[in-house]
Amino acid sequence: MGLGKTLQSICILASDHYTKEKRQTLSAAPGGIHWQSLVVCPPTLTGHWVYEVNKFVPEKSLNPLHYTGPPMERYKLRQLVHEHNLIIASYDIVRNDIQFFSSIKWNYVILDEGHIIKNGKTKSSRAIKQLEAQHRLILSGTPIQNNVLELWSLFDFLMPGFLGTERQFMARYSKPILQSRDAKSSSREQEAGVLAMEALHRQVLPFLLRRVKEDVLKDLPPKITQVGGGVEAGV
Repeated sequence: MGLGKTLQSICILASDHYTKEKRQTLSAAPGGIHWQSLVVCPPTLTGHWVYEVNKFVPEKSLNPLHYTGPPMERYKLRQLVHEHNLIIASYDIVRNDIQFFSSIKWNYVILDEGHIIKNGKTKSSRAIKQLEAQHRLILSGTPIQNNVLELWSLFDFLMPGFLGTERQFMARYSKPILQSRDAKSSSREQEAGVLAMEALHRQVLPFLLRRVKEDVLKDLPPKITQVGGGVEAGV
């Protein structure tokens, strides 16, 4: 948290939309194309995304719509969607209104806290994977929380088929890695697990951008640790 994933994504969106608008203007295409992107995040973060976009990006570049509220309010907001090039909504809202969201061909779809779709069998995961987009991004500080199979579900959204089917992924990567971590595993199973992990790294690392605290240490405020009733400053 706090290493700049949101701001990086906003910069990507703003740059891409600016480039597309400029090309459209230079080509003098009749009617024009209104490129729209979608950010999906937990409900507690939707307002934060709107705030960050308005803070860092001129309105002419990104014009966010906070798509939230009860059904009747969302129905009214749907009439305004065509006026905005960035829609920000929660996972539950997208799942509930998936018929509407899946009818739009998005420029970017960005999943903040994307590990929410780690279980591909949930209603939210199935709904999110119905979205059509030219570009897809997942932001997460914890892409794998329990087991390596969660990574398959994330890539099933990002690049469907890239890691094979769920069954193929289980056989090639997940099963050998899990077996090698068993305290009773044999040397052959441990070796198979290492090879599977190395193969998985080679497959997915070109599509991962990882930031660590050391990258932005100078920009972070001092860490404050609260112990009991007092407050203690730290590094």
